Amino acid sequence: MIKHTLIASAIGLAALVSAPVLAQGADDLWEVTANITMDGMRMPGAPTRVCARKGNTDNLVPVEDDCRVSDRKTMGNRTTYRVVCTGKDPMSGSGEMTTGPGTYRGMLKLSGKVDGDPVTMTTEYSGKRVGGCTAK
Repeated sequence: MIKHTLIASAIGLAALVSAPVLAQGADDLWEVTANITMDGMRMPGAPTRVCARKGNTDNLVPVEDDCRVSDRKTMGNRTTYRVVCTGKDPMSGSGEMTTGPGTYRGMLKLSGKVDGDPVTMTTEYSGKRVGGCTAK
């Protein structure tokens, strides 16, 4: 049961990096891939598209709705942050993201308990700007 819960959580997390994408606009359309490893089991993600406000990479960190990003610190093109997820299976951890012209990549490491058993999850993600959109 734990493996099924972990797989469902990982798939849900990977899917959440996508947001509503509308026709060409003044904002940035990103193609994002997130690969998740949980307790040694790697689950590659399919590319998804995310529409973000021009120049704003805040919503490009792949987290679920019950997770909050805090302590965001940016030096040059590198941003570090902390994540706390509440809910049925709370988790917490930290991540970092490096941006470049039209690209970004990062890693998020979370740990917590699922059904009372300790788990660790690492999400490696990358994105490239593929066009324009209108963010909601």
